[in-house]
Amino acid sequence: MVSSCAIRPVLAGLIDALGVFVAKKPSLIRRFFRGIWRTIALIYALVLIVLLLIVPVGIYFAFFDGPGVVVEQDSALVWAPTGDLVEQRSRGVGNLVGSLVSEPQRQSVVRDLIESLDRGAQDDRIKLAFLKLDELGSAQPGQVQDLVAAIDRFKQSGKPVFAWAPSYGQAQYALASHADTVYMDPFGYVFIPGYGVYRNYYKDAIDKLGVEINVFRVGEYKSYVEPFTRNDMSPQARAANKTWMNSLWQTYREEVSAQRDFEAEHVSDYVDGFAQALERAGGDAAQVARDANLVDEVASLADVRDAMREQVGTDESHGSFRQIHHVDYLNATDAEQPAPRTDSRIATVVVEGAIVDGESVPGQAGGDTIARMIADARRDDHVAALLLRVNSPGGSVTASERIREQVALTREAGKPVVVSMAGVAASGGYWISMNANEIWAEPATITGSIGIFGIVPTFAKPLEDLGIHTDGVGTTPLSGALRLDQPLSEPVKMMLQAGVEHGYDQFVGRVAQARDMQEDAVRRIAEGRVWSGSDAERIGLVDNLGGYVDAEKATASLAGLGEGDYALQAMQPPADWRTAVREFLSSHVESALVPGWISRATDLSAFDWLRSGLSDPRHLYAHCFCALDTRAPATRSVAAPRQPVE
Repeated sequence: MVSSCAIRPVLAGLIDALGVFVAKKPSLIRRFFRGIWRTIALIYALVLIVLLLIVPVGIYFAFFDGPGVVVEQDSALVWAPTGDLVEQRSRGVGNLVGSLVSEPQRQSVVRDLIESLDRGAQDDRIKLAFLKLDELGSAQPGQVQDLVAAIDRFKQSGKPVFAWAPSYGQAQYALASHADTVYMDPFGYVFIPGYGVYRNYYKDAIDKLGVEINVFRVGEYKSYVEPFTRNDMSPQARAANKTWMNSLWQTYREEVSAQRDFEAEHVSDYVDGFAQALERAGGDAAQVARDANLVDEVASLADVRDAMREQVGTDESHGSFRQIHHVDYLNATDAEQPAPRTDSRIATVVVEGAIVDGESVPGQAGGDTIARMIADARRDDHVAALLLRVNSPGGSVTASERIREQVALTREAGKPVVVSMAGVAASGGYWISMNANEIWAEPATITGSIGIFGIVPTFAKPLEDLGIHTDGVGTTPLSGALRLDQPLSEPVKMMLQAGVEHGYDQFVGRVAQARDMQEDAVRRIAEGRVWSGSDAERIGLVDNLGGYVDAEKATASLAGLGEGDYALQAMQPPADWRTAVREFLSSHVESALVPGWISRATDLSAFDWLRSGLSDPRHLYAHCFCALDTRAPATRSVAAPRQPVE
């Protein structure tokens, strides 16, 4: 952030220059700009003061005020994912301040959800798990599979699992189907739409604006740039998308049917005949779900609460059943966890969001930040191995290569590296993973997309229409060659295309070397093609199918560590309060200016990436548009605070 000391002389000079034309004494213009500056400085100071007051007070009340949460005997573990599933909670000041003043959390960390169930399975004080799924937001299929594995481990301990939501979307129902008893509100429904990839296409709009989108790519299926060059999905992209989505859909149907004890085709029959069944039931969607054996009991929350009272008894402090929220349970049991027998550690690094050049910010993984954390883990003598958790569609080639280099160096240093792929680990997300000792993915993980493209928008015509013209002189034909206010010359286009082709050859060659495959074999499965985790395991892009816990065990095994011999060390970038304040202000301004219904109704992700993701110094990108919109229509837009189920 530019300091006030640097800005003040510039503003003062501007004010003085303007004031010369008005009067010798302090002018109205000077006083006007001085007032603006003082207002900005005052707002900035007030924000810092508020943070300095809130954070210490919040920390005090969070850790030192009154007795801690107690896990009572025969308690129900209320497992309540809230908001979108993430691999690592955003460390921005907005989330920090919100948590300290009891603002509802809009993210749930997958690892926390897994850990709470695994601890509860071994805790005699926990009698059952109650899956409260009404606040779950976006959840990628691979992440859901990680969570259902934890639910199954809890059930294997002999403790029952109950699920409730007023209605179930696709991801919510995937979780609920693993419960022993599935409850749903009488006015609810089970909505399973399957998987789809739909995008807005902007070619006509871009042409009308006069913007020239220069695209350079390699790979028949590298479709990320299609919204800027077409008005519809290409046949190649359509065929490729159907392949991996059909794989995910088959996996979903098989997993749900196995839990509910019916054939996989029954799920398709329910979806295909939902409208007719709803008409026959007189519009009673809950009865349709009950008749289809998707839910066990149609009951109000009050009735469900009474049923849980019969299981665990009543908590007199609030009148509901005896319970503890999974977040409170983790906090209450952290100190109870046994210390490792050795000082060995497994370092964990999370790569989440688009990979960009430079430093990480919430929602984006900075190549410099991630590479530095991996290097720090490698240099730490107590770190025996590295577990890299990847949930990224890729991004900058330069940043991806920087991370991959550190992964390779860590392995060369004798420290095993294991990659655990979450919902998406494609394109640049696969680039950073390829050199690991082992790659683990869920069957529904979205991966592959080995391809590269370059994109350079130029705005000469729109500027000319506004009366803005560009002219100048340079010493070589390349002087000013990449200015966005003039068209790209043919030599520059040739250079960029050659760079993309060279980058693609490097990508393919590195995959072949890292995965011990022939280059021709890699090329046959590359060209930007997306694969499901199960297909990726079949063709050799990943080693094993499994979730985070499986990958952690594999990491320990490669390092020669047994259970209880090590601790997990989460690598984190250092906090930067100035950056945090800027993120806090910008996020709140953006949310105030862009109504939620606009963001939900219009796919602006491509333009958002153009705004914030075009960071590669060589204009080369390994990015995949392959994330699914998994937000359930039943999900509330704002999560409720942690309160007893009553």
